[in-house]
Amino acid sequence: MVSRNGGKSSETCNSIPLSEEENGTLELIDTPSNQRRPAGWRSVSFILANETCGRLASYGLMANFMVYMQREYHMHPVEAATILNGWNGASNLTPVIGAYVSDAFIGKFWTIVLGSFSIILGMVIVTLTALLPPLRPPPCTNEELQHGQCTPYNNAQLGVLIVAIFWLSIGNGGIKPCSLPFGVDQFDLTTEEGRKQNNSFYNLYYTIQMVVLVITQTAVVYIQNDISWALGLGIPTLCSIAAVALFFVGARLYVYIKPEGSVFTGVAQVFVAAYRKRRLHLPIVGVDGQFYDPPLRRSLLRAGELHLTTQYR
Repeated sequence: MVSRNGGKSSETCNSIPLSEEENGTLELIDTPSNQRRPAGWRSVSFILANETCGRLASYGLMANFMVYMQREYHMHPVEAATILNGWNGASNLTPVIGAYVSDAFIGKFWTIVLGSFSIILGMVIVTLTALLPPLRPPPCTNEELQHGQCTPYNNAQLGVLIVAIFWLSIGNGGIKPCSLPFGVDQFDLTTEEGRKQNNSFYNLYYTIQMVVLVITQTAVVYIQNDISWALGLGIPTLCSIAAVALFFVGARLYVYIKPEGSVFTGVAQVFVAAYRKRRLHLPIVGVDGQFYDPPLRRSLLRAGELHLTTQYR
């Protein structure tokens, strides 16, 4: 809040009554995070195991999926690229929805769980297309391939593939926005040790992603191209199932932060407040208390408070 009265702004701010939530005295209401201290690496290890297996599943499928559609479904490269681009686009859009659902309704844990089961369902369907001949066009001989006479896919076979992609996109929407923040929740950021562990967690998280990417681009692609599509798709499917199992193993150790509402609501409030105060004038430069800056409520203190400053750092 900006005061019009310059030197009296400090008095104005001090006279505004603060709620229990604003002055930091409000405790969280009987949530598991009140009852359990962050376990740090003990709980994060299960989250990283889940992330490793989950990434192995998604990267292992996406790395060679266009080749799979061209070879097994006899698709034109343009058609295969269109489907793959649609999948990539949906996978980048659904995390916005997943983040909203997590923040406003069910929390990070259950959003990850629902996303993981969606990925399992999608992976199982894709694997079945490689195992069951009726779910894909018949194989194409070399002569048919040379003359462009391969039997095309029908609408039902394409529909099964699209359904699998749909569930995979939904799963990515649940896991991508929540996995990393849920891991951060497991560290006590109010201590120096917790902050150091959190920094190490970020490094390890992205290192694992790069290692998994290398494995899927080499070993998994080799199995799919030179051994068997069923085996090459079955391995990522088993990894997705193992990811869920490992995630549930650590359920007793996790810290669960209660959903506090969508971030979009706060963003909208900033725009509304800025519009309403567009005609206000700043008080005299250097006067203390020109901005209303109450203490953060207890549930936000873990992330650290950014105080008002006249510097860029």
